[in-house]
Amino acid sequence: MPQVLQVNPTRMELLKQKQRLVMAQRAHDLLEDKRDELIQQFLPLVKEVREEQKKVAANLRQIYADFQIATMLNWKREIEEALMWAPMKIDLEVLGEGRLNTPQFKLVTKKDPLCYGFYGTNWKLDFALRAFLNILPSLVHLACKEEEVRRLAKEIERTRRRVNALEYIFIPRVKEAVKYITMKLEERERAHIINLIKIKEIMGR
Repeated sequence: MPQVLQVNPTRMELLKQKQRLVMAQRAHDLLEDKRDELIQQFLPLVKEVREEQKKVAANLRQIYADFQIATMLNWKREIEEALMWAPMKIDLEVLGEGRLNTPQFKLVTKKDPLCYGFYGTNWKLDFALRAFLNILPSLVHLACKEEEVRRLAKEIERTRRRVNALEYIFIPRVKEAVKYITMKLEERERAHIINLIKIKEIMGR
């Protein structure tokens, strides 16, 4: 049984509690609608992220396999020396915010990754570097989507807690308070009527 709020059994307090009950029920309905809408957005987004994760993982496995072949065709030290002085730089440019204030980024690449001499390297290294550069935008996009999923799940959980708090704690307490005040007012009304009857009987004698 929900705990009854500590209230004064007056008509003004009864009116106040009834207004609180109406507002709480309205808030509960709105939060339920919000929760359902968030879940409808969440499920397709999770499916999209999982599919993109699989694609990115498959591409990365292929890229790492090409790097492995490159290290087999050349000495590892030769490849490290070829890549050591690469002038290419990659920056992230903030475009703004998306749904649930999720940051949106854009890759900005400067200079060519294939800046080393081709003597002492092999074509697999060139192919792997190009493929890795091409997959970077997908990695950034996937990271943004994963963050959006995380924030959406957090918002769903927060909304669910508010709905449960209203449904199982606050609204039952207010209902009990309304019931308690109504009962006390009815008892006072009955006592008042009984007193009037007694007074009338006394006066009639």
